[in-house]
Amino acid sequence: MGTSINTTPNLSNPESLWGDRSRDLFIDSMVKSAAVLDRFTLIDGVKNKVNVPIFDVTTSAFQTGDDCEFSDNNTAAITEKEMSVETFSWNFKNCKHVLEKSYRGIALKKGQHNPETMDVEFRNWVFDYFAKLAAQKALTYAASELVTEMGADSDVNDYLLTGLSDYAAAGDLDKDNILAAMEGMYEAMTDVMLAGVYGDADREYRPAFFLSTNAYQLYQIAIANKHTTTPAGIVAGELPTFYGMEVIHLSSLASEEMFISAPSNLVMLTDDYNDVAAIDSEYEAKENAEYIWGRFKVGFSYLKGDEIVLANPAA
Repeated sequence: MGTSINTTPNLSNPESLWGDRSRDLFIDSMVKSAAVLDRFTLIDGVKNKVNVPIFDVTTSAFQTGDDCEFSDNNTAAITEKEMSVETFSWNFKNCKHVLEKSYRGIALKKGQHNPETMDVEFRNWVFDYFAKLAAQKALTYAASELVTEMGADSDVNDYLLTGLSDYAAAGDLDKDNILAAMEGMYEAMTDVMLAGVYGDADREYRPAFFLSTNAYQLYQIAIANKHTTTPAGIVAGELPTFYGMEVIHLSSLASEEMFISAPSNLVMLTDDYNDVAAIDSEYEAKENAEYIWGRFKVGFSYLKGDEIVLANPAA
C-alpha cells in the first residue's frame, strides 16, 4: 500500500494550525481510533470517484526444454474498477457564555487562570471527539457499502446460511452452529484464497474472517466450549485463529453478516489523508461564539470479488 502523506504545515493559513497542535490530523486520528480501518488498502486524493487499476495475470504452465522456443501461454491484463467517495460534514456553535459557566468555570476554580490556553485545549478535545465519531461513521458506512456491493457482485463467492441443518430463517445463528457456518464459508474459498492461508502465496494477502458483533460473540463462546480445557487466552478474551485465519471484529456488520477476505483486498478511499481543512473554526464576535466544523470524504470498496466469500441470510 503506497500512500503519500503531506506533513508540511499550511503556513499561509496559520489559523488552521490549531495553535500548537501536533500534526496528528483528522483522518489519521479517525483511522487510528477504528483500528480495523488501518488494515485496508488506502487510496488518497479522491475528489469524487476514481478508476482503480486491478492487475491480473493468467498463467497456464511453464514449459520445459532448451530449444530456445517460447510458447505464448501466459497473459497479463490491467482492468479498472470505478470507486467513489461520499462527503460527510458536522458543525456546532460553541457559545462562550455556556463555556464560561461550565468548562472555564471549573478550570478557573482549579487555579488555571489562562482562558486562552483553555480554549485551545477545548478545541483539541473537540478535534479528538469528532475524529472518534467520524471513525464510528466510517465503520458503519464501510459495512453498508461493502456488503451491498458484495451482495450484487456475481464474482463474490456466496455461502447460504440456510444450508445449515438447524438454520431455518434469519435469527437462527447461535453458538451451536456458528462454527459450522464458518466451516462452510471456508469450504467455499477459492484456490487462490486457500493458497494465501496455506502459505503457498504471499502471506501479506492472507484472508481473514470479518464477523459482526453478534457472530463474533457466538464464535468466542463456541470456540471456548469446544476446548475441554479452556486456554488462558480464551478466558482473557483473545480469539484464536480459525482454520489458520484471523478472526476480525467489524462491529457495523448486521447481526448475521460475515465475510472472508484479505484485509488488503478491502479499499478505503479519502480525499486528503492529512487534511488540515477537515476541521476548522471561526470566531463570530457579534454572537460572542465560536463555530467549529469539519468536512471529509470517505468511501469503501474492494479490489477482487472472486477472492471474497460472503455469508448472510440473503446471500
